Amino acid sequence: MRDSSSIRRGSGFSLACVVCGRWKDDGPANRCGECGGAVDAIHDLGSVSLEKGHNPLQTYFDLLPLRSRDSAAWLGEGDTPCFPAEEFGRRVGLSRLVLKDESANPTLSTKDRIASVGLSRLAELGVKRFVMASTGNSSTSYARGVQLLDGVEMALFCGRRFRHRLNYPDHDAVSTYLVEGDFVSAGAAARRFADRTGAFFEGGFFNLARREGLKLAYLEAFDQMDAPPEYVFQAVSSGMGLLGAYKGALEYRFLGRLSALPRFVAVQQESCAPMAHAYHEGASAISERHVVREPHGIAEAILRGDPTRTYPYIRYVCDTTGGRILAVDESEIREARDLLEETEGVSVCYASATALAGTVRMRREGTLPPDAPVLVNLTGGVRTGWPTPSRHRVVDAAWPEGPVGWDGEPPAAEDARTTPEEDDACAR
Repeated sequence: MRDSSSIRRGSGFSLACVVCGRWKDDGPANRCGECGGAVDAIHDLGSVSLEKGHNPLQTYFDLLPLRSRDSAAWLGEGDTPCFPAEEFGRRVGLSRLVLKDESANPTLSTKDRIASVGLSRLAELGVKRFVMASTGNSSTSYARGVQLLDGVEMALFCGRRFRHRLNYPDHDAVSTYLVEGDFVSAGAAARRFADRTGAFFEGGFFNLARREGLKLAYLEAFDQMDAPPEYVFQAVSSGMGLLGAYKGALEYRFLGRLSALPRFVAVQQESCAPMAHAYHEGASAISERHVVREPHGIAEAILRGDPTRTYPYIRYVCDTTGGRILAVDESEIREARDLLEETEGVSVCYASATALAGTVRMRREGTLPPDAPVLVNLTGGVRTGWPTPSRHRVVDAAWPEGPVGWDGEPPAAEDARTTPEEDDACAR
């Protein structure tokens, strides 16, 4: 991955492929046209000035992919609590455990950071319509942002089984499509829709604004902690949050704000852990045997059965920093979640608890030193009683097969009686 010190000085930031290193023209492309690698923002670290304040888009502006401060559309997220979990740590044998509580964001999810940075960058690029796929958290955050801002519309594609995780009211600027299939099917339908309407495809993991937004949780945590972390834990599906964290740590090390890179540990739920299984085998890529065709489990936010395109990046981060990718089972997740609420009074979703369960597992194994400074990113909380969109269109996995317009038939109304009591508001 490209060293940030190779930035073109005085440019604010430049774009480059993290795989082949080719510089890119300023524009909306999220992937390299030559090798298909992720395009990243390489910041002029010699010109960084950080400002104190509650608005992270202004505090860390010089480390964001924005040209003008006036473009930064802050939506109220960030500046979330970061605190020592003393009693939880005592109970599991970790004396320096620190938790970053992202459930304090407006939609109870770290994905609110994606919406602020993503919509700000889209505005600078002149994008008025975009298409995205999500299992609930990114879509909820983006839909909230679109409804707060003028002049932009979004079309969301989501697997029908995750409908209850779409927590936003109906709005003319948001079109909702429920796909008869999983997250991968929803993503494929979203890409076809974008291609045939000429709208911008948001890109998910490969959208550099997403990773740049998610890294802000870690920059805040590094600034809030008394001592830099030696280990960082986060639950992952595609892993974009962990990759953003790694990039932020590289930048902070260059700036002298971190003395060393922490060990990054990615945690998955055992019932849907293609990355963890591939990593345990020492595989450099996801094979057919690792793919989970019908993902299931309590940590719904991280149920991605086929991370073929993203696994190499996460494997690189974990390998080069001395971390790992591991899986924990449902009982471990539930126990960690219950113990957190009992000891620290913090209620999080199952995906957040997955990361916490990873720390407990490694401590019990003896692979996590009891006195190591450990940072766990609790990426979200539980949304209870939030609205779900009643205007939507149900489509099959092959839709659209022919020409389609952005303003086609209005989404059909459907009874919204199936909203469960709880919904994971996590990410990764």
